[in-house]
Amino acid sequence: MSNKENPSFYDRLRAEDVVTWALPLLTRAGYRVRPGDGHFIVETSIHPDAPWHHVKHSDQLDCHLYHAVMFDVLFKNMEVKWVASDCQGCWKVVVRPKTLLGLFALDEIQKRLGRPSKCGIEVRETVHGLYGGYFYNLSLEAGRECYELVRKAVDEEPLLGPDVTVLLKRGCTEFEMECGPSNEWKVTPEQERAERLIKKTFVSDHNFTPQPDHVVTRVFRRWIEFAYAAGDETYKHFTNGEPLYPPYVTYHDTGDNPPAEQAEQPAPKPPAAKPASGRKKSKK
Repeated sequence: MSNKENPSFYDRLRAEDVVTWALPLLTRAGYRVRPGDGHFIVETSIHPDAPWHHVKHSDQLDCHLYHAVMFDVLFKNMEVKWVASDCQGCWKVVVRPKTLLGLFALDEIQKRLGRPSKCGIEVRETVHGLYGGYFYNLSLEAGRECYELVRKAVDEEPLLGPDVTVLLKRGCTEFEMECGPSNEWKVTPEQERAERLIKKTFVSDHNFTPQPDHVVTRVFRRWIEFAYAAGDETYKHFTNGEPLYPPYVTYHDTGDNPPAEQAEQPAPKPPAAKPASGRKKSKK
């Protein structure tokens, strides 16, 4: 509910969310053949409806090529269960905030630490929890060092604290779901040959470009709406304490009092969002 004289953070996001206005135009992108050399090239490098704030991109990981192209499409069409060799060298420190306030606090921690990282809402059915944050590392040793740093920062943050889960894992969740435990992954000569061909054919698309401010506006707005639907009352911190939508009228009171407006009730975690057909940055 909007207050024109004292707009909330959510009100300001909604008023400036140009991405939502243009969403039908932005979700048609995909790969095309580049004139001249015949290489495959993605038409857009920014997913307009991502649930993630990519605080800092890694200049050594091309997650779109490794995951959205190789794992999601090419390897499946080849009928093989491979995890890209570059993904096998990726070690993630994962943080599981319990509230929207905690998620925004984690966003600030990621900005302060300045490491390759992202955070946002979890719309994947294979992930337990509503919110997540990820820090990316290129070796197990670097991952363990990052874990200690992040664990300390989370413990010291009042909106997070020692009871918030922090863990170190290898690669993406989807890989273990389909290819088995990460400590059993291998790279075969056949896979190496296939990856060389793929990297020769597809234009490398490292994530050097930061998310534009208008895309981050859309991301933050989605976070608040997601928290409301999930029954996380801390969303009201960003709406000046007002409900996101008008409460409804109920009639279960059989006394002399008139029907009262129903207070908001917790809702189950929303179902996984249907991915757009364009650039999918949410799978790091």
